[in-house]
Amino acid sequence: MKKPPLVRYKGMPKKHSWCRWTAFRVKKRNNSVNVRFVGDTGSGKSWSALAFCEICAGMLNKKFTSEKIYFSIKDVIDEVAQNEPPPGTIFFIDEQQVAASSKRHQSKRAEAYAIFLSTIRSNRYIIVTTLPFTDMELKQVRRFFHVEIETHGADLNTKTVRSTPRYQEYSRQKKDKIYSKRLIIEYVDDKTGIKRHRKLSYWDIPKPSQDLVDVYERMKAQFKRNLYKKMSKELSEEGKSGTNPKIVAQETTLETLTDYQKAIYELMSNGDKMQKVINQKLLERGFNSSPEKVSMNLKWMRKKGVIVIK
Repeated sequence: MKKPPLVRYKGMPKKHSWCRWTAFRVKKRNNSVNVRFVGDTGSGKSWSALAFCEICAGMLNKKFTSEKIYFSIKDVIDEVAQNEPPPGTIFFIDEQQVAASSKRHQSKRAEAYAIFLSTIRSNRYIIVTTLPFTDMELKQVRRFFHVEIETHGADLNTKTVRSTPRYQEYSRQKKDKIYSKRLIIEYVDDKTGIKRHRKLSYWDIPKPSQDLVDVYERMKAQFKRNLYKKMSKELSEEGKSGTNPKIVAQETTLETLTDYQKAIYELMSNGDKMQKVINQKLLERGFNSSPEKVSMNLKWMRKKGVIVIK
């Protein structure tokens, strides 16, 4: 098991130690940092994430602007592939779990997201994202995040959001075991000169700059309008398609099917939906088939990753 994350101060501790840990990891450890903000609707996760980006950028002698706010991991991948941003670049992906609709799209997006996170470590980027719940992101993506910050709501008097940040360490020996660790602050007491240590349980995150908030709110409003239009169009097309099922699978999934299962997939892709009809056509092709065998193989195909959308 790794040691908990640590921030050292020559004197008394300063504010925003998690941002200092992040900046140090990028500047001195030549590594990337992936941070996930989670929390209920209205708990302040998006504003807190924006503030985190601004503070980290300042510690890296940079300025975080709305140009690095995204609502799709595809746009981030395109930006990195086309422009190769310099080390220390911060990307903020807001509510990225809603960017995909179908299960097939979600699977492909998650695969691309995981590959992206696993290959950019040397780029020394900071990826910041928001989610209502941790498990809304697929496991293959969650494991690449280093820090999870849960927001609990804003204090209007201090204009801060109370949060509980934790370093995430995934066990290689125990499946699905996650160790959540608090940040350790090492400092020298000004009065006694004695070196002390304490664990940071909470972090009150300040409000981001108003200019950034204003631009973000306009961007999010436009994103939501486009998303609703897309959803409405998909629902309309689904209504026109009637009750015929759709069957989808990735190429790697199709390679795992038997010849019998590939024939079922082909027939259903061409519009056949009744198992009796499918069985009759399989018999005509020379397969040893029955309606029960068709039903059983459909179950096995689903376990392999074939999706039937009714």
